[in-house]
Amino acid sequence: MNNRMRVETQNLQVINEKGLLAVFICHIKHRSVSSSQLQLQLHSLENSRTTTENMFWIRITIVCMFITLLEAHKECARRIQWKHLIQTLNSMGVAISHDCALDYEEASLCNPSHLANMVAHNAMLLVDIVKKTETMYRENPNPQTFIEALLHTRHTLSKCIRHSDNAENELVATCFSKLEAFLKKKSHSQCAWEIINSKVREFLQRLEKLSDRRRR
Repeated sequence: MNNRMRVETQNLQVINEKGLLAVFICHIKHRSVSSSQLQLQLHSLENSRTTTENMFWIRITIVCMFITLLEAHKECARRIQWKHLIQTLNSMGVAISHDCALDYEEASLCNPSHLANMVAHNAMLLVDIVKKTETMYRENPNPQTFIEALLHTRHTLSKCIRHSDNAENELVATCFSKLEAFLKKKSHSQCAWEIINSKVREFLQRLEKLSDRRRR
């Protein structure tokens, strides 16, 4: 009995060492490793002799796939020209007049920091946000330059995210519903657009900071 327990303990130690090595390799090679390749790697390791070993390697594969997906999304976000987006938005105005600032309730609009934190871990959300921003700004009296920048951003994202045209998120939809309802309530006035511009600008600035932080 003692010998059997000793052997199983040694086997688990070997599994743990292999598992840590696998996660490390996965992290290093995330840019060149696809989910199908990870599955093939798992298949090649199916000489495991126990259920414990099999389950352990399945977990390792899942972790590797998650790391690969997360790093791919970070790489997508790093490709976006945040400064250019902000500059084109600023061309429509950067200030909110005193009267406009008093003309809305903060709680009635979505929180840019919340959306930025969500996008930091899921670039698919960014695709959805860019699409909805583009749609919303088509109602702006002078949107052309900013819309062109948004279209370029969508094109950039489509190169590194599969099925990006199908991106939809309930929280993003709720946020933009609030923004569009605010614009409609204010009859798409100049004041309303000043406030919307400030919210979108805050969101882009937060994403720019997150992107700069990852490059260091």
